Amino acid sequence: MDIERLVSLLDNPADARSWLETLGVDNAERGQRNLEHLSQCGMTLDLLAVIVGQLAKHLPSMSDPGMALNSFERFVAQTRSPLAFGSLLERDPESLAILLQIMSTSQYLADLLIRDPDVFDLLRITEGQPVARQVLVDEIRAEVERANDERMAMSVLRRYKQRETLRIAYGDIVRGQSIDTVTQQISYLADALCEGAIRFARRQLESKRGAPRRPDGATARFVALALGKLGGEELNYSSDIDLIFLSDDDGATDGERSISNREFFDRLAANVVKLLSETTDLGIAYRVDLRLRPDGKQGPPVHGISAALQYYDVSGRTWERQAFVKARAIAGDVGLGQAFLERLEPWVFRRYLTR
Repeated sequence: MDIERLVSLLDNPADARSWLETLGVDNAERGQRNLEHLSQCGMTLDLLAVIVGQLAKHLPSMSDPGMALNSFERFVAQTRSPLAFGSLLERDPESLAILLQIMSTSQYLADLLIRDPDVFDLLRITEGQPVARQVLVDEIRAEVERANDERMAMSVLRRYKQRETLRIAYGDIVRGQSIDTVTQQISYLADALCEGAIRFARRQLESKRGAPRRPDGATARFVALALGKLGGEELNYSSDIDLIFLSDDDGATDGERSISNREFFDRLAANVVKLLSETTDLGIAYRVDLRLRPDGKQGPPVHGISAALQYYDVSGRTWERQAFVKARAIAGDVGLGQAFLERLEPWVFRRYLTR
């Protein structure tokens, strides 16, 4: 677009609204304000003309041109240097097409980008490529280790989820990855965040009460099992996560203010759920559902291994056993969880192995 045409659009709101309607912008009045705000963001007029010309090229092919334009204007306003960002788009026109594609697909994803514009550079570098589960786990462990208090840990977990969700969405929306790859990546991200929450919560609790010990003196173990969509590595962007917490059975902590292992692990579970599900200015990480645990809402938040095995052997209903067809040990002492799954009824475990 030449500068003269841009100036004409900026000086004549009615003309601008008519032009935006030809691009498919349904709320042309808002779109006109978007153009006006872009002209005030600090870009030079010639650079803005280039960007508006790119918008004219790409918006008609978007699923929601108006939402994309509005989100783009908000995004530019949040960048550290709109002039530098505009120069990037001039050098790499494909970047704008990608950004608009994401923003026209989901307002939620657009809002994540607007909240943290710098993450767009990461998306351009990684191009949404899948990441191995252990890499995600190791990354969040390292980030959580630097958290000094609960609020900081919550922020780490939420920022990490938002950043990685955008990476996964890039692979999904822009690169057209398979649904199996996308849901597996979303599930691996949940695994990693649960691991991070358990690591932080356990470290904090042990600093106050000491480490939980079994009667033989060994460190008592704790594991999160995932059922449902997370257990089956089929999680979607907005899914709750279904968890069951298990631990070693007996013992007490070795600190000066010692408590029983049962009390320790009940507190640990409550803190983990809080870290993941409490609303902050960054939202939540996940809604955590513990209702599939033995005895449901009436049962304790954490069951010892022996008590859980007895429950499923004697009292568990058929649908409760069937839920373990898609069970996985995802965080904490994964070996403890795998051993538990192996000791469940053989017909359940055979189906678990062959899914």
